[in-house]
Amino acid sequence: MRLAQRLVPQPAGTQDGQAIVLIALMLTVLIGMAAIAIDGARAYSVRRDLQAAIDAAALTAGDKLQQSPGNYTGAEQAAAAIFASNLRLYSAPSCSGWVSPGPAPVTVTCTYGDGTVLTQVVGALGPQGSQFTITARRNLDLQFARILTNGASPTLAATSTGNVNNRLYTPTLAALNQAGCGGAGGTAITVNGSGTLNVNGDVVSNGSITMSSGSLRVAGDIYARCQSPIPGSVTNACYSSGASTPCTYPDVAGATRPGFRLADPNFPPPSLGGLSRSVTSVVALLPGNYAALPILSGSHCWFMSGGVYNFQAGFINLGDFVSNELKPPDEPNAVDNTLRASPQFWDTNGVRCAGTFLLSKTTSAIDIPDGTWSFVLTSLRTDTYNGVSYTRESAPSMCQQVTTNTHFDGIEVSVSNVPGATSYNIYVALPGSGCAGPFGLAANLPVSGSVLNTSAGTSACPNVTGGGCSLGNESITLSTQLVPPFAPNGAAAAGVTGSYPPDGETAPLAAGLPNQNPARGPGSKGDRANENNCETLAPSYASCPAPISPGAVELYFPQGACLATSNGADDYVFSGYQYNWVTVFEPGPGSPPANGCANLLGAQGNSGWIGLVYMPSAYLAVISPYTYEVPGTGGIIADSMGFGGTLPTIKYSSSYAPVPPASRITN
Repeated sequence: MRLAQRLVPQPAGTQDGQAIVLIALMLTVLIGMAAIAIDGARAYSVRRDLQAAIDAAALTAGDKLQQSPGNYTGAEQAAAAIFASNLRLYSAPSCSGWVSPGPAPVTVTCTYGDGTVLTQVVGALGPQGSQFTITARRNLDLQFARILTNGASPTLAATSTGNVNNRLYTPTLAALNQAGCGGAGGTAITVNGSGTLNVNGDVVSNGSITMSSGSLRVAGDIYARCQSPIPGSVTNACYSSGASTPCTYPDVAGATRPGFRLADPNFPPPSLGGLSRSVTSVVALLPGNYAALPILSGSHCWFMSGGVYNFQAGFINLGDFVSNELKPPDEPNAVDNTLRASPQFWDTNGVRCAGTFLLSKTTSAIDIPDGTWSFVLTSLRTDTYNGVSYTRESAPSMCQQVTTNTHFDGIEVSVSNVPGATSYNIYVALPGSGCAGPFGLAANLPVSGSVLNTSAGTSACPNVTGGGCSLGNESITLSTQLVPPFAPNGAAAAGVTGSYPPDGETAPLAAGLPNQNPARGPGSKGDRANENNCETLAPSYASCPAPISPGAVELYFPQGACLATSNGADDYVFSGYQYNWVTVFEPGPGSPPANGCANLLGAQGNSGWIGLVYMPSAYLAVISPYTYEVPGTGGIIADSMGFGGTLPTIKYSSSYAPVPPASRITN
């Protein structure tokens, strides 16, 4: 049977309605795809720019703090400025206030005109440096995706953490050898002495630390890669004062931390060359190549002129005093410049090399004003770096006085020479001023003869007249130099008649030690002679850091050449900016052939290595408590090291160390 098909009529417009639904669904998908393609790409780009700006801000904060230690406000402002510059935010932000961290981190929040918010969490972590955790948030104005979010704008965020001045990377003591770890025998750092090895700064050992006798006290962190804790008497103190715990901010307690291996910083060797040299009877040693092994003994004094010393066969000091510090005759008492300091720097180690001066009236063809005149002297010399000569000048001597009360009096100044001086500046205070000054430069007295160092020649020193003292003596009569209009002039440049002398010395570090150098400062301030004042290449004096530390030395020991100074000798030397504050350089794997010597640092009473002792492939033994009688040093980096005898105190100072690592992003 045939079935009949029944046609059912459809309502009008039904097919059109289905098409609209399909088109709407398709448009939604298309808009979503466009939102992903366009707004998603914009979000990625904005987020990338935001992260880059935050990273730059974290690095800038650390760099600024490194340039201006303690200036957290400047670091926070610098971070905000570089952040705004990278994101082209040109209006000044509204900030919650620039503050420095205390015992706890502080938070600084800045809001920009477009709603972008920058948050800085700043913490001072003591030996672990300073940390800047910086976060930024900003809204993204959507285009196609707006209809999918009911008009709301998503917030994009980025975070970066920067760290600077972590002493982990610039430790006071660093042993690179991995002995005692991972099944290897031996030890990287050995303490086998009496008393306490006091270290200000970090101690980092790639191998084990062995405490055979004595104790270790570290004002900072201790990183022993394969030990936790370190067996023996080990104490963490407060950084940076060295006080005992509990610490009072800004001091922060150090800790013993495991799991770090310090890589050899691989400092480059100094530029070698120069003339062949040998030790003669002349007090002033000159930089250059020493092919023969210098063996110093006999209570002599030796002044090191600035430059690089290539000790090709090594260097042994058994009983002498060696230094590149320039000191005046008759160093004054630190609190009373009318008294002579005791001891004098150049009388260290039993030598008799400290100079003196004497005033006396004499007849003159020129009449000078009557009254009591006051005098101080400074020592001068010139050292050369890269063909440029730099004048050095010591701190002033003690004050001496002489009274003129007769017509045609003159004043004779007689000087027993001090090591290193090639002339003396004579500064005078007018009658009525007294030893408080002010003093003005009146004359310069050159050293005319040879300053010698004979076996018995310094026993009669100081001596301002005649023979007997092999260091020699000089004299000058002042008359025309003192008549009006002579007067001290604080506005005069250094070296010009009337100019003021440098600042005076400061008190000794401890009883029985010589005075310390003045603090750093530009112009007539500070010490124009030693590590505390620098010169630009002009040359002109500047506050450190500056390109050149006049008179700085670097001692270089090639493969097979060892450094040994006994407990009957003293070495007090400083390096400088032109040598990256490396005082002793022995090549390691990065500058083959490496030097694997066994080196010895002893001292009788007043030694100092102002700079870094760098021996990455060698062993170093420190055997005297007097090896580091300095307020700051660049530390020691050696393959391995040991401390014996009465244990010393070693204080790290970034002022006398190689350029520290820049700020780094840690998260």
